[in-house]
Order: sequence, then structure tokens, then C-alpha cells
Amino acid sequence: MVKLFIRIKHWYIERKLKNAIKKADWLCKKTDARFLVLRYKSGFLVKSKKQLKALIKDGYFVKGFDIQTAEKIAVYKTK
Repeated sequence: MVKLFIRIKHWYIERKLKNAIKKADWLCKKTDARFLVLRYKSGFLVKSKKQLKALIKDGYFVKGFDIQTAEKIAVYKTK
């Protein structure tokens, strides 16, 4: 029973990741901007570099987090 729950959980996370990657690719194609898919809290965050810079400036992430760190830990990068 536990193995079944774990498999369902992994399937759900993989599905969310696949949808985030599709969204990032679609947005990249439409806007011609670079997008990053980040693992944030319990889900995936799809943001452009410009949006990430604004969020970092506003204090959305922990102190010391910068755009280089975001690129290092990104699950997926467009272009």
C-alpha cells in the first residue's frame, strides 16, 4: 500500500514538471525570452530572468539568493 502511494506521488510530481517544462517552452517561443523552471516549495515555478530579478529585488526569496544561484539550481532552462 505504501509503495502504491509513493508511485502515485512520483507520477504526480513528474506530471507537474512536464507541464512546467511545456509552459516554459511555449512562453519562450511566444516572447523570445529566457525562462527557468525552479523547484519552489511544493511545486514548480516558471519565471523569466527579468521576472526573477524583480522577485529577488522585492525579497521573495531568501537573503543571498541571486540570479546566478537560480540558474545553477534550475530544473530546466530554455534556449
